[in-house]
Amino acid sequence: MLGKSSKRSKRIAIVSPKGGVGKTTVTANLSEALVGRGRRVCAVDLDAQNALQFHLSADPVNPEGLASATLRSEPWSETLRKGVDGLRFLPFGFLSEKHREQFEQAVVDGPAWLADGLSTVDHKQTDYTVFDTPPGPSEFQRAAVEMADLVIVVVLPDAASFITVPTVERTIESYAGQTANQFAGLYFLLNRMNEGRVLCRDVRAMLADRLGDRLVPETIRFDAAAEEALAAQQTVMAYEPDGRAATDFDGLAAWVEQTLK
Repeated sequence: MLGKSSKRSKRIAIVSPKGGVGKTTVTANLSEALVGRGRRVCAVDLDAQNALQFHLSADPVNPEGLASATLRSEPWSETLRKGVDGLRFLPFGFLSEKHREQFEQAVVDGPAWLADGLSTVDHKQTDYTVFDTPPGPSEFQRAAVEMADLVIVVVLPDAASFITVPTVERTIESYAGQTANQFAGLYFLLNRMNEGRVLCRDVRAMLADRLGDRLVPETIRFDAAAEEALAAQQTVMAYEPDGRAATDFDGLAAWVEQTLK
């Protein structure tokens, strides 16, 4: 099992209170932005939707992943794949409904499953491990959040996201960073910000008032290139590296480095 060695990678959990906020897009592009800044990164998909690979892989139909490896008692290193620019990632993988239920039961029965799986990956070659978690509360989310050094909650500049903030604060804060080396905190990231909309600006102001310095100072602005990049099975960092969203993700990566230094 992975211990609390100071040499292990810094862990970042990307979470969301609900689906459709761009959590996986943030995971993929933050990971690549960190790689672009010279960091060695491993992105880990803990969401059964298995969507992270559609951003990072030229072979998104490969069914293998950490879930099937766990069921076969095989090391996760066997399913480790390479994305662009040396970015490494562990896909969740495709499972039948029967096998997914078996995997979920294994997760419930063995609280150390995530640390055990990660211990088979060469963390001497990893500076940051970035977890993509399922939307809403789950055992997968909790496992990642408990061991994370930094938790980033992705929200949109809308009323639906704003009203979920108290629930997130009550639940995730109760167990965030419990097994981390040095927990840096729980922060909220505003995604798909549209400065041209009054509602977006109002929600940002309300979030800033409620959260204070727990609102990540870097905002990810709306950029159609993000959707186009997914259609091209790329991150926006690779698809349009000089674009608005790519610039924002680089700023987010710089903030992460500063927060976890």
